[in-house]
Amino acid sequence: MHYFGGIFGWLLAAAVVLIPTYILGRCARSLPPALTSKAAPSGFGGFLWVFLAGQVGWVLTLVWQTAYMTSELWHMLARNAQTMQAAFVAVVPGIASILIGIVVIWQVVARRNPNAVAAAVVGVWLMGPCASMLQSWYFGLELTQMSMIQLFGWSILWSFYFALSPRVALTYGTPRGRRMAAD
Repeated sequence: MHYFGGIFGWLLAAAVVLIPTYILGRCARSLPPALTSKAAPSGFGGFLWVFLAGQVGWVLTLVWQTAYMTSELWHMLARNAQTMQAAFVAVVPGIASILIGIVVIWQVVARRNPNAVAAAVVGVWLMGPCASMLQSWYFGLELTQMSMIQLFGWSILWSFYFALSPRVALTYGTPRGRRMAAD
């Protein structure tokens, strides 16, 4: 019997994602929103928790995959030093996506200005569809329909949420939030 399979594996994965999400979310809740309004809630909460959990899970998955790929590449390089450029190109997009993901999380958690919203939306697109399509193009691999739906679905969903949510507008002080606060 595998101890890391089944329900124990799911619980462990949930804990690995939810513990940092909880800590980061508590930090985000301790910062006041840029604007407030009686018409809509403001401050970190609601679906921002879901976004944060998804981003934490995504970044941790990228860290796991990039670490695994890097360890495999060291073995490959030991056998054939000519593969250094291919190894470098394989690992760099993963590292770049990790860094972009960390910036996205930092923007959502620690910043309270309209630039944080813009940086989060651009970061989600860069670390998702853009990085995957670049890797797919360079290595000539096909993205599956499910991975394309996940990547584009996640990016489109959160782009619309950040653009349309009254909570986001007020929390980060976007021009729309300023209009809402003035009413």
